[in-house]
Amino acid sequence: MTEVLSALEQPHTQLLLRLIVGGLLLLAGVTKLVDRDGFRDAVAEYKILPAALERPFALAVPLLETALGILLLLGLGTPFAAALATPLFLSFGLAIGLNLARGRDFNCHCFGAVQSEQIGWPALVRSLALTLAALTVALGASRFGAVESALFGTSELPPASEVIPIVLLAFVLFDALLLLPEAIATQLSFRRAYGSRAASGNGYHAPIAIDREPVA
Repeated sequence: MTEVLSALEQPHTQLLLRLIVGGLLLLAGVTKLVDRDGFRDAVAEYKILPAALERPFALAVPLLETALGILLLLGLGTPFAAALATPLFLSFGLAIGLNLARGRDFNCHCFGAVQSEQIGWPALVRSLALTLAALTVALGASRFGAVESALFGTSELPPASEVIPIVLLAFVLFDALLLLPEAIATQLSFRRAYGSRAASGNGYHAPIAIDREPVA
């Protein structure tokens, strides 16, 4: 356990988590701003907030996600931005978990119109994983690869040879977190549909052979 915590405190790990969390927040915020009406309908679909709070929430969340995403990607006010992102991700996870407990099934609208994903365990696990990642960044408060470290003269930006591999890895993990839950949900839906079809046997029954005596 100590080794895991020590690895999470490493500057390169902190940069990787910051880029992933910031990138996902920026994507989520921008796509929701593009489709404001769709996100407002999605907030109402969750049936969590009172009706009077649904519209203000739908207006504020995309702006907050976009702002926090930009700050984290640039490395400006990282502890503050990550600290705000932590309860934001946690609230998404709680909303998804509550609707799963209710047995409901609808589009989570986690990334606006850019992704069609039903709420499910993959989306819940992703929200909780991002909650832990944001909390780790908030507690780590590393300025490695952060713009503010150069702006305020505390240190210089690290060489490209150290940053580029981390950026590429962040892209890979970013795509995995974005696409993997949707792929898993699609596969599970296919299995359920195929299983029910196999159980019913497609309503097909083999014809029964009838022996007939030859006509004289």
